[in-house]
Amino acid sequence: MAYTLTVPDKYGYVVLVALGLAPVLAFSQGILVGLYRKPARVPYPNPYATAQEAKENPAAYKFNCAQRAHGNLLENMPQAIASMLFAGLGYPVATAALGAGWIFFRIVYAYGYIEGSKAGGRSRLNGSGFWVMQALIWGLCVSMGLKML
Repeated sequence: MAYTLTVPDKYGYVVLVALGLAPVLAFSQGILVGLYRKPARVPYPNPYATAQEAKENPAAYKFNCAQRAHGNLLENMPQAIASMLFAGLGYPVATAALGAGWIFFRIVYAYGYIEGSKAGGRSRLNGSGFWVMQALIWGLCVSMGLKML
């Protein structure tokens, strides 16, 4: 049995952001984690340096920050991608723009977490705008759901 799915014009922008840029960002952050692992002297399969190691070794602390930024991205990425793909069916340009904003703020978040000067990785909060982008995408999903009723 064959099915036809009709997507709106400009839906390709949504696909480029959700299935192009987002996975590239995840891959790039994974590479960074790998690069920070060796100077931190954290052997596989350990996911993090211990609190004591991070306290004594700035490279171990930076590795932990990179690992946590990457983990946070991976925790949020599935719902963000799914939301983009659904919201884009009704609002392709707005969704792609919000998705690009989400990617931008995720980069700022990771950079602040890894390279930031505030204690406890608080520089990551400079990129917390990704939550606003994600909430707006969720709003578009709710709008789509209501249209489908």
